[in-house]
Amino acid sequence: MISKVTKARIFLVAIIILFTAPFLSSWYLVFFTDFKKNDLGVQNGELIIPVVEIGPIETISIGGTEKEALIGKWTISGFVDGECENQCQEFLYKIRQIRLALGKNLDKVGRLIFSNHESILNFDTEFRGQHVVIDSSELERVNQLFSGISDFDQNDIFLIDPYGFVMMRYKRDAEPKGIIKDIERLIKHSS
Repeated sequence: MISKVTKARIFLVAIIILFTAPFLSSWYLVFFTDFKKNDLGVQNGELIIPVVEIGPIETISIGGTEKEALIGKWTISGFVDGECENQCQEFLYKIRQIRLALGKNLDKVGRLIFSNHESILNFDTEFRGQHVVIDSSELERVNQLFSGISDFDQNDIFLIDPYGFVMMRYKRDAEPKGIIKDIERLIKHSS
């Protein structure tokens, strides 16, 4: 028969093990194994490491005539080559809808297209407010900076932070929900 004192000691040891086992196992996993070493995080896009600084960008807004510097907003951007036909219009529509889906954070996000053709400025009513870079010297500067990104693809969607750093990219066919979730998270933590 086990005495009451021995039962009490066993109970005490069991409680100590119960509360220290999670701590000890997590300590072991973090410091002595490869547990979560290759975890990519919670983002839906791919972080660009190191970030690329492009600084303020001279843009023209569709429906406008004056040049303005686009800085101080999270900016969804991408490249359009040649005339803006079906695929280009779908891309413009997609980034417009992503921005609209942000609701109350709508004013904290901009849209930017790098294009080598002025036909994109003809979408006066449908994509009003869309910022475009068509100036050849500005395009050359931006292309040179973007080409420093590893595995650079002009078909990707890029996210530029409010300070002018390209910090994340998405495939052109990426789910808009993932992009929206990332932007909402970034806005929440940057405010």
